Amino acid sequence: MNDTAEAPGRGRPLGRMLPVALAASLVLCLAVMGSAVWREHERASAQERVAVARGLALHAAELRDDDPVKAQDLGLAAVKIHADEQTRAGLIDTLVMWRRTDVYSLASSGVDGVALSGNGRIALTGDTDGVGVWDLKTWLDPEVAFTDKADRLAVLTGNKKGVSTLELSFDGRTALIGGDDGATIVWNLTDPAHPVRLATLPGEPEDDFANSVQAVALTRDARIAMTADFSGNIIVWDLAKPSRPVRLSITKAHGSHIGDVRLSADGRTAVTGEDHSVSVWDLADPVRPVKRADLALPAGFAEATAMSADGRTIVVANRDRADVWRLDDRTHPTHAAMLALPATDMYDVALTPDGKTALMAGGSGTGFLWDLSDPARPVRLANLKGYTQEINSVALDADGGVALMASPDRGLSVWNLADLREIVADPVETMCGSMADQKTISKADWTRFAGDADWSDYGEDPVTGKLSVCFIR
Repeated sequence: MNDTAEAPGRGRPLGRMLPVALAASLVLCLAVMGSAVWREHERASAQERVAVARGLALHAAELRDDDPVKAQDLGLAAVKIHADEQTRAGLIDTLVMWRRTDVYSLASSGVDGVALSGNGRIALTGDTDGVGVWDLKTWLDPEVAFTDKADRLAVLTGNKKGVSTLELSFDGRTALIGGDDGATIVWNLTDPAHPVRLATLPGEPEDDFANSVQAVALTRDARIAMTADFSGNIIVWDLAKPSRPVRLSITKAHGSHIGDVRLSADGRTAVTGEDHSVSVWDLADPVRPVKRADLALPAGFAEATAMSADGRTIVVANRDRADVWRLDDRTHPTHAAMLALPATDMYDVALTPDGKTALMAGGSGTGFLWDLSDPARPVRLANLKGYTQEINSVALDADGGVALMASPDRGLSVWNLADLREIVADPVETMCGSMADQKTISKADWTRFAGDADWSDYGEDPVTGKLSVCFIR
């Protein structure tokens, strides 16, 4: 009897607990579902930010030539919304464009070659008129109006069959101008407005074009010169007395024309390049050059070559790529890194004397600037855009603060890159700084470039009705 009476009593607590358990389970399910919904919302929001940012960056790139101010604002908005390698690179390239000045007072046929002194002040430009000598001071000063910038100081002439190559000494006082007639003329530019012709370095007597001078190089002190001709010969010259040069040696370096010759600052190391190979030479005894090694390159790879002043870093470029080599042991060059480049031929490479900055350009009309401070880990600095045509010659000053790019169609571009490192380190601070309140996007432009994205999610200012770009959240 007692057992029968107690059974209902024992069941009542279970009955009361069941709704509690069900309620707890429901709360847990709702929490899980809420968390999932929140995560999905966050994921969708993040995806939208990436899409909006990259869309703005793309529009900024398209507007660089037509509306550079708007391009800056859109590029900045892209980085503020979602900072990644793509949006930062786009903003950097847009900012760098403002450092470019185009020089149009040149021959109508464009410029075939350029050279630059170590301090970035004196430049040479080769065209159908001869070789122009320029003082770039006014071209590098943004405060000087375009109409007030100085014209070229002088024109170097005298090559009988036209200019084929040119070189300028580090101090800007000596120029070598090679010609299709096989001769190289030595000029004194101590007074760049009044150049003095010092001597002629004769080439080898060959048929009409075979002895055309293809490349020339100078040591840091301009006491040793090297010339290379179409037949593959390299000639070493002693210019200690530049008015009375002495030929030290002539060597058959390659089987066909030599596209590039580079000398180390002390003249003890040389690099020569043709279409199929790059060779390293020991010039400790310039009377008897010794080939120490050939770089292991794909067939037909070597298009353009550059070397650092200490002779330890080499950059070789061609289609789609450029390679960095180290010459710590000249008999065993080591491959340090490969730079991924767009699918276009590279016609020329410039390298700062310390080997830390490289510039290359070619058929795409864009210069590609890289930081090689760590040769094994190159870092993209910027793309120097400005031409739709090809670029066939580039130059850098000693610290990479000045760059020249020459086009056979458009002439010469001068780039003032003195603040490039600051731009690359923090492009947002470069734009905002003390001008943060001036960077805005209107509702109309937001709708045009960002589509149906709700701009109130990014910080619309209800007072001005604009989006303050520097304060995008």
